[in-house]
Amino acid sequence: MAASAPDNLNLWLELLSFPGADPMVAIDSTCIGSDAEARSLMRASDALPTPLSDTRAPMSVADLGTITAEPTDPVPGSSRAELLTSLDDSALDTLLETPIDPLLSVQVRHLGGALARATDNPHGALSEQFSVYMFGLPATEEAAEPITKKQADLARTLPTTGRKPVTFLNPSESLADALPEESLLRLRRLKDERDPAGIFRGNFSTFG
Repeated sequence: MAASAPDNLNLWLELLSFPGADPMVAIDSTCIGSDAEARSLMRASDALPTPLSDTRAPMSVADLGTITAEPTDPVPGSSRAELLTSLDDSALDTLLETPIDPLLSVQVRHLGGALARATDNPHGALSEQFSVYMFGLPATEEAAEPITKKQADLARTLPTTGRKPVTFLNPSESLADALPEESLLRLRRLKDERDPAGIFRGNFSTFG
């Protein structure tokens, strides 16, 4: 569906592994249009086995954040995101052939649309059509290492580009992992010119 989806339809494939529960697969979707149009565009999903639940329904823009049912309160988490060159059968087999445990979720996000169009923002146009976001809950210090290892193992076997989506950088990464070198130089120059005293600060410095 993603390959033929118009710009007003966005799809995620989500693999879930909750403690004490069987592994699950979810398809998250957002369509800017009528309910009838959305269901028509997603008609191919009707051939899938009967889902545990189907929560598709018209909603306001303010409610879009509820689609994945993620918690809104802060929780300790370990994440890693990658941009993918493609999502072919080989990549899907890699994701589906082994359990994602000890990760809680692996999300494959459909990009394209406005993100792929020419822009003068520092990140530039995203030629990649998909990203993968891997998330785990390190309940203890000992649990953190296997989560990080699983994320690294998955990243090595997927067709990643090496560039990170800037909005999903984790504390071990920097803007240099997401932005082209010319963009970093431009941002550093603007920072020196407009804010030499370093009053304005962000989560990720253009120098680190």
